[in-house]
Amino acid sequence: MKLPAFFGHKRSINLLPRDAFETSTLGIVLEWSLVFGKWAVILTQLVVMGAFLYRFSLDRKLTDLKKEIASNVAVINSYEQVERDFTLLQKQVNQAKSVIESQERIVKTMDGVARITPNEIWFDRMTITPSNLAMTAYSASLPGFGQFLRAVQADSLFNGVRVGKIESSTSLGAQMQFDISMTLAGASESKDAKK
Repeated sequence: MKLPAFFGHKRSINLLPRDAFETSTLGIVLEWSLVFGKWAVILTQLVVMGAFLYRFSLDRKLTDLKKEIASNVAVINSYEQVERDFTLLQKQVNQAKSVIESQERIVKTMDGVARITPNEIWFDRMTITPSNLAMTAYSASLPGFGQFLRAVQADSLFNGVRVGKIESSTSLGAQMQFDISMTLAGASESKDAKK
């Protein structure tokens, strides 16, 4: 049995008459450029779709990174109170240290003043700063005042003694009232050490 002619044979039938333009050089170039353009459009669409899908993966990574950053920020913020407490405690320790040092200095100064003060002198007011000592005092006699002044000038704990005011007084059995201020000996050394 013989098969019809259209089985197994590929034939192309063009019902349109062949134009001379199709076989010309320009026609062949145009046909080739149309085929190339079609494939270029297809490839471009594939690249655009690939970029679009890659953009989705990048968006997903960006979302994950934002979540990770937010969780890390939350962890850091949870330590913020600890940091504030530590800073506050550090300031308190430094203040306590400076207060203890100043108290030791005050005690040493008071001991020095008590050691050199004769019985005829008593104090009404005393101001102690890290570098100065100022006092308002009474003296029962002029020799007692002189003895106190010589003792202050001779003591190595004080330098720069200055008597501000001397006046007679009858209060509390005193013969005179005076104001005296002194520079503490270690004050200038500690200032130089800080510089």
